[in-house]
Amino acid sequence: MSETVRRINNFFRLASKSDIDRIRENIVLSERQCRIFDMYYIKKQGRGFISDTLFTSQSTISSELKQIRIKLVKFLRKECDFSEKPVSDSVLESP
Repeated sequence: MSETVRRINNFFRLASKSDIDRIRENIVLSERQCRIFDMYYIKKQGRGFISDTLFTSQSTISSELKQIRIKLVKFLRKECDFSEKPVSDSVLESP
């Protein structure tokens, strides 16, 4: 697990409802990405459960999580001084 993934996961462990609402309002996600975002980051459900629920493969869930993570990092860097480093390939690692 990359440092970026750890930091995102830690952020969601400590985030308030208002922080999460602000993220939802400011990042553009598809309907499926919204469902995956809620299930993975808010409800803490695993990729296997999410893929079964959404009737898709785990690799599709992983790909969607990568796209969500890129959007999260961009937003968090802008709003929360999340990191000084540019988005790198480590953001694309599986959770």
